[in-house]
Amino acid sequence: MHRIVLLLSSLFLAGAVFAGPVLANPILPLSSALNERMLIMKDVAGYKAEHHLPVEDLVREQKVVALAQEEARDTGLDPQSVVPFIQAQMDVAKAIQYRYLAEWLSSPEQNWRPKNLDDVRKAISDQDKVILNSIGQRLLVGRFSEQDKSEISGLLNAPNLSDADKSHLVNALSLIKRRT
Repeated sequence: MHRIVLLLSSLFLAGAVFAGPVLANPILPLSSALNERMLIMKDVAGYKAEHHLPVEDLVREQKVVALAQEEARDTGLDPQSVVPFIQAQMDVAKAIQYRYLAEWLSSPEQNWRPKNLDDVRKAISDQDKVILNSIGQRLLVGRFSEQDKSEISGLLNAPNLSDADKSHLVNALSLIKRRT
């Protein structure tokens, strides 16, 4: 019995040792959530096109910023420091939507319908939580390094995302601080 306990303890310890570095690096979940958020913009653009709505919705943007600041506070981030990053995300999202709309002018999307806007907004909100949580986890061990920023930029690969968009996001990401 003593050997079984010792064996199980060793296995748990080994698992914790090997899992630590994987969990400690939030770059992959951050990049994945950013990509997922940008992929959702196709549905947003499609919904807005279908309902003849403008891409820019300043009232909605204010709500998104307020929700992000709340989430930042809950995650241990300085709520004011996330505003430029959240604005960058919204700017990039609008650019992606405009690019989809431009594509659809000459080549309309066939056999595709956008998802329900309420479902899409929930998905965006969920991704925003993952993004801010990943940023908060990364900032526990220090600021984003140039290598981190380069890695994030390299992992961003959503359709209609330009290099300038990536740069805008990564530069704004560098401004986020932990709450003091």
